[in-house]
Amino acid sequence: MENSVRLTDQQREAIQEIDRNLQIIACAGSGKTEVITRRIANILQSKTDITPQNIVAFTFTEKAADSMKRRIAKALNDEAAVEGMYIGTIHGFCYHLLNKYTEQFKGHKVLDTVKSHLFVARYHDECGMSDLKLDPYPRNVNLFLSCIEKMIDDYDNHEQWSEEHKAVFEKYKSSLYSRGYIDFALLIFEAIEQLRNNELAKQFLQTIKYLVVDEYQDVDDLQEKLISIIADAGANVCVVGDDDQTIYQFRGSNANNMISFPERYSDVHQVCLETNFRCSHGVVDIADCVIRNNDNRIAKKMVAHGDVEQTEIVACRFDNRADEYAWIAEKAAELHQNGIPYKEIAILVRKGKYINAIASVLNKNGIPFSTDSADHFFSGEYFGKFVATLNILADVDKAKLYECWHEYADDKQFSIAFKYLRSCARGGNYSLSEVIIGFCEKIDFLNESAEDYETRKIDVDGIVKILDDYDEIYRDWQLSARITGILKFLGTQAAEEYKYHSFKPKDPDEDAVQLMTVHKAKGLEFHSVFLPELTKREFPVSNMGGKQYWHVLGGAFEENKGKYRGGLEDERKLFYVAVTRAKRNLYLSYELSTQPVSMFVTESASSTFLTINREDLRFNPKADDSDFAPIRSSSFTSSEGKEEKDDWEEERRQRQEYWATVKYAKSQLYDYYGTGAHFCPAMYSMLGEIKRWNPEQILEEASRNGLI
Repeated sequence: MENSVRLTDQQREAIQEIDRNLQIIACAGSGKTEVITRRIANILQSKTDITPQNIVAFTFTEKAADSMKRRIAKALNDEAAVEGMYIGTIHGFCYHLLNKYTEQFKGHKVLDTVKSHLFVARYHDECGMSDLKLDPYPRNVNLFLSCIEKMIDDYDNHEQWSEEHKAVFEKYKSSLYSRGYIDFALLIFEAIEQLRNNELAKQFLQTIKYLVVDEYQDVDDLQEKLISIIADAGANVCVVGDDDQTIYQFRGSNANNMISFPERYSDVHQVCLETNFRCSHGVVDIADCVIRNNDNRIAKKMVAHGDVEQTEIVACRFDNRADEYAWIAEKAAELHQNGIPYKEIAILVRKGKYINAIASVLNKNGIPFSTDSADHFFSGEYFGKFVATLNILADVDKAKLYECWHEYADDKQFSIAFKYLRSCARGGNYSLSEVIIGFCEKIDFLNESAEDYETRKIDVDGIVKILDDYDEIYRDWQLSARITGILKFLGTQAAEEYKYHSFKPKDPDEDAVQLMTVHKAKGLEFHSVFLPELTKREFPVSNMGGKQYWHVLGGAFEENKGKYRGGLEDERKLFYVAVTRAKRNLYLSYELSTQPVSMFVTESASSTFLTINREDLRFNPKADDSDFAPIRSSSFTSSEGKEEKDDWEEERRQRQEYWATVKYAKSQLYDYYGTGAHFCPAMYSMLGEIKRWNPEQILEEASRNGLI
C-alpha cells in the first residue's frame, strides 16, 4: 500500500491510536506492516517528547526488521529517522541488553540449535543430562534441551521443583556460562533477570515509551514475560498478529497470548483488520470455510478486497503419486506459458520428505525450481567427496584419494594436495575447515572457469559451515580426535541437524518454482499455489509420540503438557496459512489409493468457489459402499466435527507407541553402525541404507542386533 492508496477506516484507526495500548488483529494480507510503520511514524511526528531511542519494535526475523526500517524512513522521508531505534528480534534485543549492562555475559557467544546439540552431547555428564537418566543419544539430547526450555518457562515456580531438577538447571547454566556460551532460551531468561535486578538495566527500561510487537501470535510464554515487564515499566504496548496463523506451537508459540491480551493489559483498544488485499475472493472464502471450524479463536470474518476475479480454484483426485506430481508439473508449465513467472508459483507440502520426489518430477519436465531442502546438499556428489577426504586424514590412502578426485586435478595438483593432507594428518592444530579449504586450493577446485563453479562454491561453503560448527565445541581436541568425531557426525546426524538450513543462497532474480514446506512459506505470497498430498494421514498429521519432556520431569510439567502439544486446531491453522499464500489460483490435490481425502478438503468444499468432484469427499479405498460417509455441502455440525476430531485423536494415540519404538530403534541403529564404522569404514554404507528403510525393516534390523 503506497501513500497514494486510500486506507481503510480500520487501518486509519490503528495508525491514529497512539495513547492507549493497542491490539491489532490482522487477518492474512491485511497490510499490517504498513499500518505498524505508519503508526510509528505518527508517534514521532505527533509526540514531540518522543525520540527514536524511546521506541522498540520486535519483529519475528531480521529480514522483517530491515523491511520495517526502510518503510519508517520512507514514511518520514528521512533516512536518519530510525537511528537509535531498536527494530529487530527479541533475541537480538536481549543480546544487546546483556552485552551493554552486564559484565558476566559481555562477549558470550550464542549457541544456535546445532551447536547446542553438539555441546550437550559432549558435556552430557557435566550439564545435568546424566542426572535425568538420559543416555547421550541424539534423540535424548533433543529431549534434554526440551526439558531445559520448559524449566526456563516455569522458573518463576522453581521453589516447587524437586532438588534434583533445581540441580540439573544450575548445572546446565554453569556448564554453558563457564565456557562463555549462552543459548537462545537462556538469553531471554537472563535478560529478564537483569531487568528485574540490575539497576542499570532498570534505568534503560524506563527509556522505552513505546513497544511494538509484530507476529505476536508467535511469541512464547518466556517472551511474553519480557513484553509484560517492559509494559509494567510504563511503555505503551502495541501487539499485531492473527491467532489463526499460530503455526509454531512446537516451539512454544502460544495463541492464547493473543486471544487473552485485552484481559491481561489495561486500557486496550482493539482494531480488527479484516480486509485481505492479497488473495482472490475464492481463496479468502476457502480459508474462512476451514478456519471457522476452530473453537479457540478470536471472532473475525476475513473479506476479500475489490471485485470477484477470474481465478482457478480446483481440487483434483489421482490414483497414484506419480500422476499427481506429473499433473502439478504440467499445470505449472501451463501457467508459465500463460505469462505467470515460475517464481510466482509455489508448491507447499506438509511434510518435507516429499520435496525430493516432487523436485525430481519438475526436473524431469524441465521446470526450474528452488527449494530450501538440505537434501540436495547431503545427497550431492561433493559432500560425499569431502567426507572421503576427511576420512583420508584418519586412514592415509593415496589410491582412495586419487579415485575420489582425479577427475578434478592434474597429477601435479593431486600430488601437492595429497602431501598437504598427509602433513595435516601428522600433526598441527588445524581447524577442520582449514584442512578442506587448503585441499580445495591445492587442486584449484574453486576455479571460476569450472562449468559448475556455483555448485562447487555453495557446497564448499556448506561443508565449511558444518565443520566450523563442530570445531566451535570441540576445538580443544587434537585433530585426529576431531576427525573421528566429525566423521561420525557427518555419517549419522548432520543431515537431520541441518534439515532446516538452506545451503543454497536465495537469488531474488531466479525464475524458478518455489518448493517448500508450509512452515517455510509463512509470510510469503505467490500468484498460484499447489497443495499436494491432502489425504487423511498426511494433512492433518498425527503427533508421533515417543518419550517427551513431561515423561522425564513429571509433576507439574506433566500436568501442563497440553500447552505445547499440537492438535487438530493447530493443523487447521497451518492449512489456513498454506491457502492464504495464494493471491489468485489455488490447486488442491490428493491421491486416494490408500487413504481417504483430508478433512480440510471436505471443509474447503463448503465454499462455492471450489471446483471439486464431490464423490472424492466420500471415497474410502478401504471401505465398502455402505461405509461411505454422507457428502457434506457445508461446514461440520458440532456433532460431526466432534466425531471427526475424536477419531483423529484416537488414531493419533494408537500410533504413538508404534512410532516411538521405530524412532528409538532407528537412533540405536545409527549409534551402532556409526560406532562400528570407526573400526570398519565399510559400515558407513549401512548408515545410508537405514535412511531408506521402511519402519518394519528398521524394527527387524534393530531386533536382530539386540538393540531393542
